[in-house]
Amino acid sequence: MAQLHFGTGRTLITPPVGIELCGYGPYLERRATAVHQDLHCTALALSDDDRVFVWVSNDLVWTDRSLVDETHRIVRDRYGLDPARVVITNTHTHSGPATMKTVAWGKWDEDYTAGLPALFADAIGQAVSNLEPGRIGFGRTPVPELSVNRVDEGGEADTEALLMRIDDTRGRMRAAAINFGAHPVTLGADTVICGDYPADAIGKMEAERDGLRVLFFQGSCGDLNCRGFGDGMELMKSNGSLLRDHILPVLDDIATDPEVDLDGDTFEVALPTEVPDRADRAALEAELADSRDRLEASNSDADPADLRKLRFEADWRAQRLDLLDGPHPQRLEFRVSWMRINDAVLIAHPLELFLTFGKQVQSASPYPHTLVIGYANGTVGYLARPQDFDQEGFGWYAAVFAPRICRHLPFEPDAGSVFRDHLIALLHRIRQREMEST
Repeated sequence: MAQLHFGTGRTLITPPVGIELCGYGPYLERRATAVHQDLHCTALALSDDDRVFVWVSNDLVWTDRSLVDETHRIVRDRYGLDPARVVITNTHTHSGPATMKTVAWGKWDEDYTAGLPALFADAIGQAVSNLEPGRIGFGRTPVPELSVNRVDEGGEADTEALLMRIDDTRGRMRAAAINFGAHPVTLGADTVICGDYPADAIGKMEAERDGLRVLFFQGSCGDLNCRGFGDGMELMKSNGSLLRDHILPVLDDIATDPEVDLDGDTFEVALPTEVPDRADRAALEAELADSRDRLEASNSDADPADLRKLRFEADWRAQRLDLLDGPHPQRLEFRVSWMRINDAVLIAHPLELFLTFGKQVQSASPYPHTLVIGYANGTVGYLARPQDFDQEGFGWYAAVFAPRICRHLPFEPDAGSVFRDHLIALLHRIRQREMEST
């Protein structure tokens, strides 16, 4: 086995005050009024002296695939990195700008987003330029109360964080990663720029350990909120402290090893989507025409909330009709990345995966440490359970309504099971590949 080399990098990606923030309703124009906390792009590079892998965590809601592709172009040209080994993930904070192209859920700011790939690339460049020998280890710890189920009252939530620790050759902890699932929404529809509880926890951890860099890899939290959705700044800070208090003592006790066996790649996955029949398409066209007629007939006395809703009703139907005229409306393609580090595997995908699927993947994995990471490699919406397509409340919102926002057709009800099986099969192929190489 080879000696581990590691490096970290970080850049500021804080948007200007006045930018529109993402989420919480159609055409809200929820503009930032202050910066509570700078947003960061943090990169971790790992190498076995043969190949370099870089994983990035951004304090952002998502990154559109166009931003990921441009980042890959820059780092390939500038540093000679293989894009298949450079993974862009996001904490999914809802107190940041619209870095995903949605229908109505936050305006895409061209000036801000155009500069992001270069900032991501700068953090990656720092990480690969600062490679030094190190040691690595993995662990886990209970994190009670922070994650709550928002679909099934009293339902399953994430109660355990998976951890990675990286030391320098003197045994000083220099980098760490946290994989845990809970939407960062403590601040709700506030207008401050903030990374919410993950960034708060990271700031506190790094303040207590000089020279430490921490990345947060959001888990399978499609149906999970954090404690105290929308309850404000003090609870956000309390959630950050809760995470730190459970994570930092366990990180301190993780044993590390200088030897490393690295592998990884990125590939395309396609999941089935529901394609309307001719009658449903005709209904969409009629509803679109009606919405546009009503918008045109509205006057200055109309309720602004009603107008925003009517505009959204028209826009998502127009987007859906465009998708039906695309090359393959019956499936949605996206990227999945993986990296094996000794007896641990990281898997990253762009979905808002419901917890049950992530847990099933981890339970079936041949590896004792399997980190399932969402909000990576682009923007795709929720991947819900079959029963959510017919279930009132947030389950139906995730399965049926949210695709209208995220600019894709709804998945077929069995798509979550299909994706779960893809990932389980992937893990066993990784294990077979490992055995064949030894």
